Amino acid sequence: MAKSFKVIIVTPDKTAYEGEAVSATIPGLAGYIGIWANHAPLVAAVIPGMVTLRTDDAGNTQYLSVGTGFVEISDNVVNLMTETCEASDEIDVDRAKKALERARKRLTDMETDLDRERARLALARAEARVKATKKGK
Repeated sequence: MAKSFKVIIVTPDKTAYEGEAVSATIPGLAGYIGIWANHAPLVAAVIPGMVTLRTDDAGNTQYLSVGTGFVEISDNVVNLMTETCEASDEIDVDRAKKALERARKRLTDMETDLDRERARLALARAEARVKATKKGK
């Protein structure tokens, strides 16, 4: 039986997730971060993407879409602080797909670098939401 660790995901509005996991994958600035029990201490930037939490040895898995933020790993506790977090079953699929199309269009119509960066982040958030809904089925 795999050893578990605690995962806490908070947004400015709520505690979006709190529970045990045997593995986690979190979208980091330098790529996805794979986490198992007894992971070395770490603080890293989080980018918009999909968090995957395997909650037990049977393969039960939670998929969550997150925005930008930070993750801290220490003493078998993963604290993820993010601007947004939605579980796959909380996401309105049609709304997420429309937001994805708007973000793609906006990215092609940008004139300044600041606008382009905002559009790129919106696109990444929208892609993560759509991907989470597909995985969560």
